[in-house]
Amino acid sequence: MWLLDVASAALVVAGGVAVNQILNDGRWAWWWLVIALVLAVTAAVITHRAAATPSGAGAPPNPVGTRNQFVGGRASQVVQLRDGTVHQTFQETVRAPGALPPVVGVDGTGLVGLPRRPAPVFVDRQDALMSLRRTLATGEAGVIAQSVVGLGGVGKSELALQYAHQQRGEYRLVWWLLAETREDIEAGLAGLGQALAAPVAPTAAARTPAPEAAAWALAWLAVHDRWLLVFDNAEHPDDLQTYLGRLGSGHVLITSRRATGWPVTGATVLRLPVLSQDAAADLLARTLDEPDAPPADDGEVLHELAAELGGLPLALRQTAAYIAATPGMNGVEYLRRLRSSPRWALAATPTQATGSGPGSANRSGRSDEQVVSATWQVTMDRIGHDHPLAPRVMRLMACFAPDNLPVDVLYRLPGHSSDVADQVQVEQALAALLVYSMIDQAPGRRHLSVHRLVQAVTRAQLSQAERDEDQATAAALLTQALPDTPRTLTSWPAFAELLPHALHLLPPDSPPMSTVLDYLDASGDYRAARDLGRARATALHHRHSPHHPATLDARHDHAHWTGKAGDPTGARDLFAELLPIRERVLGPEHPDTLTSRHNFARWTGASGDPSAARDLFAELLPIRERVQGPHHPGTLSTRHNFARWTGLAGDPVAARDLFADLLPIRERVQGPHHPGTLTTRHTLAHWTGEAGDPVAARDLYADLLPIRERVLGPGHPDTLTTRNNLAYWNRRARFPRRTRRARRPK
Repeated sequence: MWLLDVASAALVVAGGVAVNQILNDGRWAWWWLVIALVLAVTAAVITHRAAATPSGAGAPPNPVGTRNQFVGGRASQVVQLRDGTVHQTFQETVRAPGALPPVVGVDGTGLVGLPRRPAPVFVDRQDALMSLRRTLATGEAGVIAQSVVGLGGVGKSELALQYAHQQRGEYRLVWWLLAETREDIEAGLAGLGQALAAPVAPTAAARTPAPEAAAWALAWLAVHDRWLLVFDNAEHPDDLQTYLGRLGSGHVLITSRRATGWPVTGATVLRLPVLSQDAAADLLARTLDEPDAPPADDGEVLHELAAELGGLPLALRQTAAYIAATPGMNGVEYLRRLRSSPRWALAATPTQATGSGPGSANRSGRSDEQVVSATWQVTMDRIGHDHPLAPRVMRLMACFAPDNLPVDVLYRLPGHSSDVADQVQVEQALAALLVYSMIDQAPGRRHLSVHRLVQAVTRAQLSQAERDEDQATAAALLTQALPDTPRTLTSWPAFAELLPHALHLLPPDSPPMSTVLDYLDASGDYRAARDLGRARATALHHRHSPHHPATLDARHDHAHWTGKAGDPTGARDLFAELLPIRERVLGPEHPDTLTSRHNFARWTGASGDPSAARDLFAELLPIRERVQGPHHPGTLSTRHNFARWTGLAGDPVAARDLFADLLPIRERVQGPHHPGTLTTRHTLAHWTGEAGDPVAARDLYADLLPIRERVLGPGHPDTLTTRNNLAYWNRRARFPRRTRRARRPK
């Protein structure tokens, strides 16, 4: 600007000198030089002011100075000069007032946000902890995720808490989030972001909205490693996938009642079972052994209580807490209440405040979720919202035995309920219950199980009318599933699967239980038949009268299976009590009375008096031949036993001959493969050997064994006896002197 002024002045002076030379004919005139200098100064001033005035009328002057501005979190300085503007951008990011700091500048080391301290008593989960460590420590590069699934109350959250607490020193950061909904997850991440930023920018951390804080936390996780996130009680895998897909490293631990869908998140699934009975009793004992707890009950009571609670950790802790906090309460009384009123027992817990840990920004523990019944009710409400049939199916499953219900039983429901259109509805309901771990399925996917406490809570929430309706429907489903050929070998696998459910569900005096008893007798499960027979006799006694024919039949069967189960003296005494009643009520020659006489004689001999048994059968045989005929099955059975006890009384040759006469009659009348015929063949072989012909006895047993294996099965007691006798007489045939002192077979 000043150069322009000098140039203008010089031009004016030069012009003045030129004019002076022209006007004075080349002569110098000093006054013209003065005039030129004045004009030069005037021109310079006018030119300078014109250059300093901006275009446009009334425009303000251009300011001179500096100002700061923030764009996208990066700071810059603007310098305004008289003749221009200079922009200077800083290389380091500068935080705007009120904004969260850069994620790369926040370390976060040592930040731990857990909802509470882990439980001091933690048993039988070392294998599960080792599995978590192994999975998270040896996974591939990137985010490593482990999902722990199982029934509500099985201890998933406690396992995750124990792991996080034990391994917190291995991580830069450990953070716990409730993950039931997307809102819960965002709140947890926002809490993480605020906790990370608070030491650097407390005002910004407190004022930043939750969505921005959550996004900032994700950005922090994306650029750091050695962190652990625990997503507790996650509901939907898709909710987590949205966040996990934006991370590049770190460890994620998920707990959920939902058993399926986690592989899409990249998580390895660990299914957590209930505690063993010994571990459950140990948990109770150690919890009740704390200083403020009442004196611990004896081990037997704690084992009973642990068995009744089914090894469910939440129920065990709830029980111990209630016993410890309630004056006068002990294990015996709690067990009594649990059996009489399970709904009360599983909802009874002392009120305790549950607070979150200092680093947890969202809800991680709620008092109502510490009550077993409330835990499952929340789950069932969710399932029922999407699958209205699922609660009804759960109610039916609560009627059966807890374990290994064949799924085909439930698939018969459409034929017993107008509300169920087809099997697909039942399949969908079962799938929903499986997804939320309310039920389990065996590896073959043909059998279902449900925890006994889930059954108890489900039943306790119903009215009496609803329980009766469910009981009737379940009984109808089971009755339809029972085969109608209990003495056929091919039906036995189906009976074996359904037996626990029949014993649990069906009344002992119901018609289907008669079929079950026939199966138990035919398959050789005499102890189960004895126990069921006793219950059936008692039920019929109360239903009818002591002398009703059905009651007397049940008493007869019970006495018979008592002997077959290994108590011949007990069987003899039961028949001794029954026989005079049948003679008085039915008559001395009634077929049922004769059958009782037959069995009394048989068990008299088995109790150690073979001569008395032989004489009793000798008296009975002519009566049966006269009343029922020589070929009646009862008469043939009496002939068989008369021959047997003749031999046991000391006359093996006579016994052999009696059996030799009887066998062709039985083969002709009852058939060669009838159980009675096979028994006669077995006994004939025995007395043939005892009469002095071990080679013939061996050959007779060798012919009989494959038939018994085919007809009765290889594991039937009678088949096993035949195999044992074959081995004995084979040795006798080869080494007669060496085996003569060996224990004789039956």
